[in-house]
Amino acid sequence: MRLLVKERAVVRLLKTIGYSEYPTRELLQRLGAYGYGHKLLLKAQRTGLVQRKVVKNKVYNKLTRDGKKVVKLAKEIGV
Repeated sequence: MRLLVKERAVVRLLKTIGYSEYPTRELLQRLGAYGYGHKLLLKAQRTGLVQRKVVKNKVYNKLTRDGKKVVKLAKEIGV
């Protein structure tokens, strides 16, 4: 819950990922923030909200179970 209030940018990142799996470059283009967006992505990975895996020189990002819970909660309360 504290994440939703303090880290609105992370919530926006999680909503952008949604239930899909995106390569990092495509995700950051969708988000519209390369430098800051990448830092948010790494922060979300450290907190266990995003899982990242390397496939043929591309890093794919998808939500973990906790990340999906945060997105669902954010939609319910309208953040």
